[in-house]
Amino acid sequence: MAAYNNRYERYINRVFVYGTLMKGFCNYKRYLEGRINRITPGRTHGLLYHLPEGYPALLEGNETIEGEIMEPVDEDLLKTLDWLEDYAESRSNNLYVREVRNILTESGEELPCWIYIYADEKYAKENGILVPNGNWRRIMEEKGLDMSKCEDVIL
Repeated sequence: MAAYNNRYERYINRVFVYGTLMKGFCNYKRYLEGRINRITPGRTHGLLYHLPEGYPALLEGNETIEGEIMEPVDEDLLKTLDWLEDYAESRSNNLYVREVRNILTESGEELPCWIYIYADEKYAKENGILVPNGNWRRIMEEKGLDMSKCEDVIL
């Protein structure tokens, strides 16, 4: 993880998504459609698990994780995403933790983005299904699930 200070973080207007917030998925339509104007494919590192609740959990790790950079993300939209991801800066029992990470684009550029990391590694590893190749979209397509309906993404 790149080290940033709070002063710099206020100017980050991108979020890297790897699950239900990607284009074509249910939460993209609910929270991002019409509010962003640029989607850039990107990659980061970690381990990705599909949870029984029907969404992915990103953990620390060294595998390639595929996703999308959404921008611009203003302060109001970021607060909405924090609510969706059950994250509050002042709270210690978050479902996800939001941090800044440099995300690699297809063109080789590294862009600082907000990213949500799942907070309960033990739960994800014991109850989740490891997503091969770190590509949640691919596994959902292979299962033939309707990605536009959140209730249909439970494996």
